[in-house]
Amino acid sequence: LAQAILAANFEINGGEKYFVLWKRVLVAMGKILIAILALSCAVLPGAGKTSMPKFKWGQNKEVLFVSVIVRDLNRDSVVVTLPSEGDLHFRAKNNAAEEQALDLPLREDVKVESMKWEIAPRPDKYGTVVLITLNKVHKHRWDLLVTDPKKFKGSMDKDWSREDASLEPEEEVPYAEDHASYMTSMTEKNLQKTLSKFGTVILNVRFPWCTTCKSGDDAFAKAAKEAKSRGKKDKGWKKIGFAVVDAREQRGLARRFGARCDDKCEYKVVSEEDGGHSVMKSAWSESELLASLSKYLRPAVQKLTAASEAEQIKESNTTCLAGFASEQDARYALFKRVAGLMRGELVFAAIFGSEANLEVWPHKQNYSWNYDGTWSDNGTALHEWLKPRAIPLIQPYDWQLREKYETLGLPLAKVWLDDEKNEPSLQKIVLHAVRRVAKQFIGKLAFVEMKKATHSYELREFGLNQPEEYPAFGIASNSSYDATKYGFEITPEVAASSTEFWKDTDSAIDKLSSFCGQVLAGTWPVAHETGPAHTNWTAGEVKRLAWKTWKELESPGVPLLLEVYGKYRTDNDKKLKETENLARILASHSSAVTVAAYDTADNYWPTGKFSREKYSSDTEWFWVAKPSATNDGPAMTKLSKPKKDAPMKTVLEFLKKQSGMDMDVADTFSKFEAEMQANPPSTTTTTSFDPSKHEAGLDGLGGMGGLGGLGGMGGMGGMGGMGGLGGMGGMG
Repeated sequence: LAQAILAANFEINGGEKYFVLWKRVLVAMGKILIAILALSCAVLPGAGKTSMPKFKWGQNKEVLFVSVIVRDLNRDSVVVTLPSEGDLHFRAKNNAAEEQALDLPLREDVKVESMKWEIAPRPDKYGTVVLITLNKVHKHRWDLLVTDPKKFKGSMDKDWSREDASLEPEEEVPYAEDHASYMTSMTEKNLQKTLSKFGTVILNVRFPWCTTCKSGDDAFAKAAKEAKSRGKKDKGWKKIGFAVVDAREQRGLARRFGARCDDKCEYKVVSEEDGGHSVMKSAWSESELLASLSKYLRPAVQKLTAASEAEQIKESNTTCLAGFASEQDARYALFKRVAGLMRGELVFAAIFGSEANLEVWPHKQNYSWNYDGTWSDNGTALHEWLKPRAIPLIQPYDWQLREKYETLGLPLAKVWLDDEKNEPSLQKIVLHAVRRVAKQFIGKLAFVEMKKATHSYELREFGLNQPEEYPAFGIASNSSYDATKYGFEITPEVAASSTEFWKDTDSAIDKLSSFCGQVLAGTWPVAHETGPAHTNWTAGEVKRLAWKTWKELESPGVPLLLEVYGKYRTDNDKKLKETENLARILASHSSAVTVAAYDTADNYWPTGKFSREKYSSDTEWFWVAKPSATNDGPAMTKLSKPKKDAPMKTVLEFLKKQSGMDMDVADTFSKFEAEMQANPPSTTTTTSFDPSKHEAGLDGLGGMGGLGGLGGMGGMGGMGGMGGLGGMGGMG
């Protein structure tokens, strides 16, 4: 063949140089072919044969099981890989060196890091099993293992031994088909075409089996239909398209847009102008969704011909204004990208012809913020700088703003105002002072106004409810319920009263600024729930300690015999009276010991050497000695026999041992019993406490014993089916 090619080439081209050139090429190719043939001959017979092994699969809600079966398996040859979330590859050889290959394009995604596989210790009559387990990304029943089962006909079977029979088939709604007249089915192929047609496309990326966001799906379809109708009268709505992505079939788009099935229902907005996509929270109604989309009816950046044109925009919006050499300026491309991400939060305006600093003008304010950050990144720095400046320095807070402040990611400074009092002049002074502080900490803290009527309950977690005084001020590390809290308590050392503190504006600004700075620096103590401080205490009384007076426990002037309890314990009134009478009979020893009490139901108890549940009903006793240089925290010794609810005589024995006092325990206990006769507890019995009810705000229902007067309900004879309630006699 080579000779024929050479001869033909020589005849056609009629030149020797072409003959030589072709000869060199063919000789080189011949050497390569000889090497390949030699290598092939060196391999064992049958090595070139590749077979697809048989396999079977089963599942439960969380896990997928794939069993690959190979007869005469060479155990050392097994290789299992997941090149991606949706592809499973298996390679192995049998003892005859025959290749076994299985490539499975999975129906849905799995967690790559979760893959495990093992070889069965003994083969069965079909061969040796390699069991592969994979955790599903979405926990639900798969209808199929692979995207195209026909390709594996004869090789694939169901593993009923590992199939969870309780998994019911899921109903799949033909969502895209049902709304095809006003909604596009988005694919990788038509994405760009659809985007070019509309300019802005809102995507509902959904799984056909997922019903978690059904209300959002319904609102989306209704909004799509309404938008198409509006487009007949308003050309602006023709620039907004609605599309659905089948996240199971369009895996690439699903991964790109972060498809999931959970309660965080959301849409994706893709804009040709913005060059990216943003997230929009799912709507409950079509009107809510269309209102959110209205910001896409105008361009992300308003192009101005002169700076004076910005004045009209500033009158009704917070405005971000900058100058650029031209629309081709790299800085403008970054500016435009950030503008797309922040549509609806503030208005972006640009002037072309020469560069000018970027400024943010807050709505109805006579000052601006100047950006001095980088322009050389992808816009992240500018975006982060703008976010806290796009919201008011301080605004009334409600639950609808929670997500905004969570996204902002800043600690939240809160000022509580008493909206039940008519004090407009005082509130004006307070808000003026807080705004001045907020300007100092822009980008470090966000500030909000809280109303007493709706948010007074929060003061408890900030340690500001004992006493509850307004205006109040505190900082939470973030906007979540379990954020770390810091309270600014206006003590007599700070000001004579809360009102006096705020009226001295300059002093208030200085003190609040110092508080904010210390919180950010981590030097201000964390706030916790606290009871009131005990004032005007005298010897012979029980000293009621609280978290706000914890220093008295850490460094007592006189050693303490400390009772730690929860007020919801059984027979609380009786036990309070016992401690009261104990303090009375020990009054003569006031220079050596002080009887104190700490209620953990109303006060934070720090975890440490002596941990305790907040609503524990146990009564525990401690000896708290004076501090020494070697102590780390309070010098506490616990009465350990018994560990809880010790009788009073045992408490007295514990006191004598720890204090070294010259005290006759028997005589002192006799005095205690006599005092209990003279000053007995009330006859009211305290009901034990259910913490779950307390957390739900039902702790005020303890006095329901008076329901015994409901006996006159005989007129309810028609409710004969309630005979089973006879066991409720205890409600008398």
